[in-house]
Amino acid sequence: MANYTGKIGIFGGTFNPPHAGHYLLAKEAMKEFGLEQIFFVPSYLPPHKEPRNVIDAAHRSNMVKMLIEDEGKLIFSEYEISQKSVSYTVDTLKYFKTEFPNKELFFLIGTDAFYLIDQWKDSAAVLKMAEFIIFPREYYTKEMIDKKFGNIGNAIFWAHTGLIHISSSTIRVKLKSGEECVKELGSKVSEYVKQHGLYK
Repeated sequence: MANYTGKIGIFGGTFNPPHAGHYLLAKEAMKEFGLEQIFFVPSYLPPHKEPRNVIDAAHRSNMVKMLIEDEGKLIFSEYEISQKSVSYTVDTLKYFKTEFPNKELFFLIGTDAFYLIDQWKDSAAVLKMAEFIIFPREYYTKEMIDKKFGNIGNAIFWAHTGLIHISSSTIRVKLKSGEECVKELGSKVSEYVKQHGLYK
């Protein structure tokens, strides 16, 4: 992996499927926090989700690549996929800290996921290894985060973006009912989903 300079963003997730909201949030974070690159890191097998509801990692990888292929500063990482095991953020952050020992790491995350971060493997270590850029998600407010965690130091940054009403779960429901979701997925990902009969 090339030794990029500056602040490095890490955008982990299932990306089941990846959509315009992921893309827009990454672009917003890059602009607001001065990130020079953001690595999209799809999980091989997320620890907190039902495996039968997650499509094959190869399909999700292909769709992430399609979503960001025209953006040189948004970069696909196969790290978690290549492990072929349950994906833990603590291991991913250790990997990136090894790859970029002198760089600042920023982990992009929604309020819904961050609210449950205390349930993650080695969560205390995770919070020390990177800064966290938190995006608002429906039903999980900043006030809820503050009430649960209190003052957890300078590791937390709140993105000043509006609520993006796009979610992978909603898209899956629409696709199952026969909708194509071109607006949410983009034309390339939408066509890929259609060609491979995904989420039926």
